[in-house]
This record gives sequence, structure tokens and C-alpha cells, in this order.
Amino acid sequence: MNRLFVLREQIHFDNMVAFAAANWRAMAGDKPLSAVFAPYRKTRSNEQNALMWVWLGQIERDAWVGGRQYDAETWHEHCKRTFYPELNAKGDDKWKLLPNGDRICIASTTRLNVTEMSEYMTAIEAWAATDLGVTLK
Repeated sequence: MNRLFVLREQIHFDNMVAFAAANWRAMAGDKPLSAVFAPYRKTRSNEQNALMWVWLGQIERDAWVGGRQYDAETWHEHCKRTFYPELNAKGDDKWKLLPNGDRICIASTTRLNVTEMSEYMTAIEAWAATDLGVTLK
């Protein structure tokens, strides 16, 4: 279980300290916990995520590459690797072992902040128009 505290006022800090004091031992069990203080950056919005999936659905329906079409999930993985490869370096990635022995990283756009997600979607929109001939709506 992770718990995020956004510190804007003293009460937020006090709540964080009280939570840590009451819960850190149970949360840690026999393993150490970590705490990180960093500037707060709002993650991508639900609206951005929803629009991305609308676009990927449109690419799924309208794009043909090498005489075939691909599903939205495949395009999603392609776009992440093509337009935001540094997602793979942003934290607790999920690795999958393929039948051929290759390992692939399944990274998530949930790690992107609003600005990064906007840049990512702009890249997808330009690529879809230029390389696939798909104008996203």
C-alpha cells in the first residue's frame, strides 16, 4: 500500500507525521520503508487518458501497416516505446518474459505528468497523420 501526501499547509504535514507514526511498523513488516520528498507534479488527467484511448481506437480501425491492422493495446505499446522510451526508467516497471526468452517492459503512462502526457499525445497525433494517414479527432 502506498500513501501520497501533498504538503501545502502545516495541517497536511501534521497529518502525514501522524499517519507515519501510527502505521509505519505495520506497513513495513520485516522490510524497510522509504520516504521521498519532492516537488509535487500532478499526474496525467483522466481526460487525457480517455482521449488517448479514443485515438488508439481510431488508429486501430483506420490504420493499415504491411497489409494488416493492429489492436489498440498493440498501438499503445508501440507508441510508448516509440515516443516515450524513458517511461521504462521511471520506476517499478512490470517485466514480462516472452515465450522466445525476450523480456519486455510494460510501462504505464500513469507515470507521466500533465505536461509530459500532452507532449506524448502531440507526438502520437503528428505520427498518426504523417506515417499512418490517420487524422485523429
